[in-house]
Amino acid sequence: MITETEYFAIRNHLLLEHQETILTLEQKYMDFLREITLCAADSIHDDFCRAMELQPFWVNYPPQQRGRSPRGTSIPWGEVGEKAIGANLNRAISQKDPSITYPGLPLGGDIRFATSDALIHIDMKLTGPNDNYDEIVVPPHQISGDGRHWNDGMINSSFNVVGQKATMKFQPKLPPFYLLGENTLICLTFFLKAIYSVHMLGNQPLSRLELISVPNSLLLFNQPGYAEKTSGLFIPGKDDKKKRLDQRRTRIRLNPLSTLGRWRCIKIEKTATGWKDYERNHLLMLIE
Repeated sequence: MITETEYFAIRNHLLLEHQETILTLEQKYMDFLREITLCAADSIHDDFCRAMELQPFWVNYPPQQRGRSPRGTSIPWGEVGEKAIGANLNRAISQKDPSITYPGLPLGGDIRFATSDALIHIDMKLTGPNDNYDEIVVPPHQISGDGRHWNDGMINSSFNVVGQKATMKFQPKLPPFYLLGENTLICLTFFLKAIYSVHMLGNQPLSRLELISVPNSLLLFNQPGYAEKTSGLFIPGKDDKKKRLDQRRTRIRLNPLSTLGRWRCIKIEKTATGWKDYERNHLLMLIE
């Protein structure tokens, strides 16, 4: 079990000498996940759309509508995305690198796996016609924090998220890194946004995907301090004041995020010649 002294020794070492290493790891695993997603895209698309083929077997027991005053114009599709996307990604990840492990963690993204140098979280975000294509809504357990404090384990600082009309405190709950055995594993957070269309209730096929890399907390909240320096990157989330402060969600805007590195937001779409990937805001400028 790591001690307070050992923890802060690793944290200080990362802050002083390895910020470029963290950035390199983020790019490395973004490339890995982009390749994985392209390989799994056909299976993801086919299984996602099979919800329509199976409609007679669930249509009388649809998922409960969520949120405040739901319009009822589409059926909540989170379960479809979690199963159809998550299972196919997990299979493709394991096939690509059999050395990957899946350590037990009680919180984090939908998929959590470890390599020799990182512990990676991937969360699926389902986006329909009434949702915002240019942002992701993120709860506290899907973002790493600064790990600045200790009380029988690391504790993150909260930070102020400032919007045009409101300000909120956001409390990240993932650590900046893990120690597993002898290996220091950087905490990396990714999101796979699945955009679907609605032809009619239950006929909601997958349109495209977007793979997103959010910086590690030592880059966000220490140096270079992306969270404060990047205007509009974080804005307040959807939760009202009845929700506990440490459970409130923030929103991350993808256009500001992509200015931190064009590789941080990659769209993946089916074309006449197969699945193609391209950078956000560079429509059909295919990556070579």
